[in-house]
Amino acid sequence: MWVSRRVQLHLPRRWQAQWPASAWHHRDAVLTTLGRYHIDHLLARGGMGEVYLGRVEGAHGFVRPIVLKVIRTELLANERVALMFVDEARIAAGLHHRNIVQIIDFDLFDGGAFLVTEYVAGCDLRTLLHHLRAAPQFEIAVTILAELATGLDAAHEARDGEGTPLNLVHRDVSPSNVLLGIHGEVKVADFGVAKARSRSYHTVSGSIKGKAPYMAPEQILGEPIDRRADVFSLGVLLFELTTRTRLYSAHPNITAMKQILDGTIPDPAERRPGYPAELARIVRRALARHPDDRYPTARAFADELDGVAHQERWNLSRAGVAEVVRVVRQRVQLATSTPLWPSLRRAEDVGA
Repeated sequence: MWVSRRVQLHLPRRWQAQWPASAWHHRDAVLTTLGRYHIDHLLARGGMGEVYLGRVEGAHGFVRPIVLKVIRTELLANERVALMFVDEARIAAGLHHRNIVQIIDFDLFDGGAFLVTEYVAGCDLRTLLHHLRAAPQFEIAVTILAELATGLDAAHEARDGEGTPLNLVHRDVSPSNVLLGIHGEVKVADFGVAKARSRSYHTVSGSIKGKAPYMAPEQILGEPIDRRADVFSLGVLLFELTTRTRLYSAHPNITAMKQILDGTIPDPAERRPGYPAELARIVRRALARHPDDRYPTARAFADELDGVAHQERWNLSRAGVAEVVRVVRQRVQLATSTPLWPSLRRAEDVGA
């Protein structure tokens, strides 16, 4: 799906001039509000900044939970980083689809800039893989990948207000950017490194954006990419979720990239006995070394998954996803530490 309206977000020429020098050290302060948004607690802190759980309140007891992504103030001095942040807001704000995390707002404050997104109560795919004790049922894994592919296809098909294709490629389709809700929602998040025709800045030729174990070969080589690079990432996720084993991410980035460039694809049936041959065929095609040998679109990938589900009589229902997410959330709450994935799941491990 796409919308015709254009989202207008502009970056000031001199970000630093907007705020006093004292504002550039807000990380030691406790944020309680940002504009009309109330901050409840810190969710994560990374290289770009902090992510908070918050809420917006209105009349007659209206309350909506939201997530605020705050860019680190010292990074605003780097115009390239600032433009990346603004681009994420502008590009994602124009994408309206049930399988894409929705952007609610973008604004500046006296200590930096922040992005407001919908809150998806649940977990990301990385957390799910950590806390499952075995691979999920095939129908649950296929539901997640089909929904994810549908959201990516919507992003790939997005157009601007004049109807011109954005030629958007996510470039970072990885477990931490797949959100799973307690009601079975599946949403792709974080368009911070997405490639799009309308970006305010463009990646330097030969530079790499994304996580190495989930990159397509052409992405690793710094060659021109299109939507088929995201299809490759979908293939990696399909392999990992249906076997609950790492494909390339079990190795250091350099080794992972070499394996990807060599076209190394283990047989998923070696890691999960009873693996359907047709599903293995989909994995292999999505992970093809050359883009022309992959599915041409994420929609075609999703359609193939639907076909296998029909053949195997799987029920592709979000109810199954919801149940697994609830189980994982309970385990996360009980766990004192996050267990590591095993590098290879044994045949006797079945079910969630």
